[in-house]
Amino acid sequence: MTNTKSLKVYDANALYLIGAILFFTIGFYAQNLNLKLGLIITQYILILLPPIIYLMIKKMPLKTTLRLNKIKFKHALLVGIITILMYPTAVFANALFMTLMSLLGNLNIPELPSATNPREYIILMLIISISAGICEEVFFRGFILSGYERLGAKRAIVISSILFGVFHFNLYNLFGPIVLGLVFSYLVLLTNSLYAGIIGHIVNNGFAVTLGYMINRFMPLIEENQDAAVEQSTTVALFFSVVFFGVVAVGAGLLALKLINIIKRDYSIVESQSVFTEENEVIPNTTQPKEFIPLLFVAPLFILVVFIQLAEIISLG
Repeated sequence: MTNTKSLKVYDANALYLIGAILFFTIGFYAQNLNLKLGLIITQYILILLPPIIYLMIKKMPLKTTLRLNKIKFKHALLVGIITILMYPTAVFANALFMTLMSLLGNLNIPELPSATNPREYIILMLIISISAGICEEVFFRGFILSGYERLGAKRAIVISSILFGVFHFNLYNLFGPIVLGLVFSYLVLLTNSLYAGIIGHIVNNGFAVTLGYMINRFMPLIEENQDAAVEQSTTVALFFSVVFFGVVAVGAGLLALKLINIIKRDYSIVESQSVFTEENEVIPNTTQPKEFIPLLFVAPLFILVVFIQLAEIISLG
């Protein structure tokens, strides 16, 4: 049937530690020297390459382990639409947490690279949308999620999504990726295809890049009316964002749920083989607490980021 060798929790955590160290050292250094080139190095060499090398060393087939299975065009299209519909929820999650942080002082929200002309737009789509979508999905939904499946599908989805959010090492962008990680992980397991996660990730990041480009295009019009605008505090502005995106997220989320149910119905013919069925909920395993030790070495890195960013917020008053 399928290959008897499967990833373990320790494999997932060990690779996560390796990725975090590479990201915190080589990745940060490369991005500081040249952001765009640094992002390419980070994605393809530090994020995509390690899981592939790891599986080759363990002599585990890439196709079955990473779920490189075909996905129907209909389901690919639905995944893309579901991702767009879940975008407000991700924004809401980030905005809500930033609102809470703003109570401590002034925020210094890192500016994401955004395009100001068609050439930059294409470059950012290739780097931030397509490259990140492929590389990060192989790492998280292909490798990390598979390693945690021994604890059950639901636990694997939740834990791998939290690790995905933490891996961004940025309090300003922590809960948004967790929300999207939950969506992508669920869709990958539902369709049994990593391509569901890749498509969703590319669509989400591409949508963000496009929004940034459109804002830059219309920025002159916004600046013309800036004098007439009433100045608001960051906390108040964020509060209104939370309310707005919260309302939109509820409606869009309900619609996304209906589309997910369409995919579920299409896969109901293989219900007995689903990873979500009761009998397959937990894979028999001998997972030990020591398998989580690699995460203990990642924790100080995240705590350091939290300390630096919170200290900066407080110092800015």
